[in-house]
Amino acid sequence: MVMKIFLKTQTIVVKSTFFFFFLILSFSIYASNLVNKSIVCSTSKFKIKGGFIFKSDRTIERYNILYDENTAKRYIKSTLHCYMLINDEYAIYEKDIDQGCGLPNSYIDSNTLEYTIPLANHLLSASCSIYNGDLMKKINENLND
Repeated sequence: MVMKIFLKTQTIVVKSTFFFFFLILSFSIYASNLVNKSIVCSTSKFKIKGGFIFKSDRTIERYNILYDENTAKRYIKSTLHCYMLINDEYAIYEKDIDQGCGLPNSYIDSNTLEYTIPLANHLLSASCSIYNGDLMKKINENLND
């Protein structure tokens, strides 16, 4: 009886280990080709609205120019997020890895680099492009445009 339980436990461990490595392998196949690259984004109203730095094959840093109504000034907000390439879209999750990622809430088309945020009644979008310079410097230069 003890030997039978031991063998079942061993089988579960082997299957779990195999599944874990399969999951890691699958994820790496769909990993980003933008790792260590930046994209800068603009909208019809703003020449530069923000951008992204692909920090690793799972982490992206988002920069967004926001407006503070209390001070009447624009500022840059930077946040870390999980992301994953699914088909032809980078799904950007609500949170970073340390916070458990959450659910995807925005997307970047891997072919056009169009960034979209689906909302209840409409879709926000920005046109993005690869940026080879210092992204933070570029965003700061355009902070008050």
